Amino acid sequence: MSHLISPPTVRVHGLDYVDLPPERLGELLEQLLRHGQGVRVFTPNALIGYRALREQPSYDLLRHADVLLPDGVGILAASRRQCPHAPLRHRLPGIEAGEAVLHLCAAHGYSVYFLGGREGGAAAAARRWQSRLPTLRVVGHHNGYFEKQGEQSLRVCERIASVAPDVLLVCLGFPVQERWIEENRPSLPSVRLFMGLGGSLDVWAGHIRRAPRLLRRARLEWLWRGLCQPRRLVDVPRLLAYVLTPDFGQNPQFRRSCSVEKSQNHQN
Repeated sequence: MSHLISPPTVRVHGLDYVDLPPERLGELLEQLLRHGQGVRVFTPNALIGYRALREQPSYDLLRHADVLLPDGVGILAASRRQCPHAPLRHRLPGIEAGEAVLHLCAAHGYSVYFLGGREGGAAAAARRWQSRLPTLRVVGHHNGYFEKQGEQSLRVCERIASVAPDVLLVCLGFPVQERWIEENRPSLPSVRLFMGLGGSLDVWAGHIRRAPRLLRRARLEWLWRGLCQPRRLVDVPRLLAYVLTPDFGQNPQFRRSCSVEKSQNHQN
């Protein structure tokens, strides 16, 4: 992404997250669509950040991203503890970034492919979005039920390549979606923008209900998820570990002091 203007970023646990107001995120996404080629946009939350601290392969997947968007208040909270004078200010949920990209695709004629979700979820999401945005070109979709390596994955990749989408939304969950993007990106030269969006397709398909807007504005979406899926409550200690421990992890590379990079818009 060296030929693109860099957005401001803040470093949290060794990873650089974009720090833009939500109303300006569309400008960045439009720039990526116009000028990008194979750009990887990943959207970690605090649990993903926790895994990245504990697992070198997970950390490497996020480090190699071109754009990291902070999806979740946990990353903002960790930033405030590590860098109190210049923390991350803006939460940028992946699902909302995905919706912004779909609006841009509809407005400017870019094509999109949906990959992931439950059986029938990608198809249902495609129908809903095409009903909502009649000019949106969804050139294909495939659910997440396939082997992510080997013959099945190769066939899925070939199917995507045959329709040459401009945007590929991959919703397979972390770290599967990020790894799949890394491994298959060279075989998909038409794709300007890859996005890893977790459960977004299932939300768009109506299989999962997102938190009410009031809770989202209050930054309590995590509470809604815990109430809807009590099994998520076991993740609370990991969230606290990520937020409260500035150098959590056994690998010496993570024992680093606070480093904040507020970059001005410039041409690399």
